[in-house]
Order: sequence, then C-alpha cells, then structure tokens
Amino acid sequence: MHVRIISLGTNWWSMHSRDLSDPYCFRKRAALFNSTGFKCGHRLRLNWIHPGQIRFNLTSGFDPEFRLRAIGKTFWCSGPSRFQGKNHLLVVRPAKSACPDTYLVTLNDAEHGPIQFGRPGWKAAEVEVISVSLRYARYQAMLLMTSGSWIESKWGRWQLSADGRRLELDERMEGGLR
Repeated sequence: MHVRIISLGTNWWSMHSRDLSDPYCFRKRAALFNSTGFKCGHRLRLNWIHPGQIRFNLTSGFDPEFRLRAIGKTFWCSGPSRFQGKNHLLVVRPAKSACPDTYLVTLNDAEHGPIQFGRPGWKAAEVEVISVSLRYARYQAMLLMTSGSWIESKWGRWQLSADGRRLELDERMEGGLR
C-alpha cells in the first residue's frame, strides 16, 4: 500500500533496539512512533478513544531530526493492522515515484471544526481510523483516506484537494452536521 503523508500527530516517542552494546541503538537503530495526543502544561496526554500509532523503522527513510520532510512524501506501508488493541501502520520504505493509494491525514478541532465521533456517518465508509484522541471538546484524529472519501464536521464536509496535498472544505456541503 502506498501512503502519502499529508499531516502527522503531535505525539512522538522512540523505542531503542534490544542490543544495548550497539552505540547506535538509541539513535540510528531506534524505531520512531507517532500518534495523536494533547500537550497539557508540561505533560502529554493520549486520551485515546481509538488507540493507534504509526511506526517508522530504520529502513523507512524517515529522519527524526527533520520530521516535516515526510509531509507530502509517499511511502510504501504494510497496511493498517490491529495488535494488542491498537491500530498500527508500519512505514516500510520511501516510494519515490509511486501514485498513492491512500493519504494519511490528521484533523483537529481548531482547524476542522467539531466532529461527533459517536455519531454514525461522521466519515465515509472507506476512511480507516488509525488513532483518535478526545479531551472535552478538543480532538485530534489520524485517518487514512482515499481520494474520494470525506470527513463530516460541524463546519462541513472535508475532502482531499485535487492535487492530494491537503484537506479542503467542500463548498457544496458547508454547514455540516447540526
């Protein structure tokens, strides 16, 4: 599966390799994870209602020092899977000239408006949820979308732009859920 990364979550952490005698076990050979969450003071809160994460391995071509360089790039991924009660997406390697099958997007309440996650029909059937964090009225949702899929908020229906680089509010559907 080829996935273009449009946006990522705010929660980052790493896990070192098990070989502690390796001088690169904490840096070059570590796996990097990304998910949704909230910064509350000096603490990071997950508040998952749909737990999940993305994993970047050494072979993924992802540089943790320059995380924003992954935005707009397409990667070959192993597809979403479920493990220990969480959704997982493994980023395997860069896919330089491949056309993306799906798009990884992260939505939040400030930029996309309120979403009622408990209500049926807040997303198209083909949208796959990786992770959703909810804290009072605030949320962050990490989703896999196809080019024709949509997300419904109180502001309207969100779809991928024609060039597949960002989410856009569909003018025909403004007003959204009431």
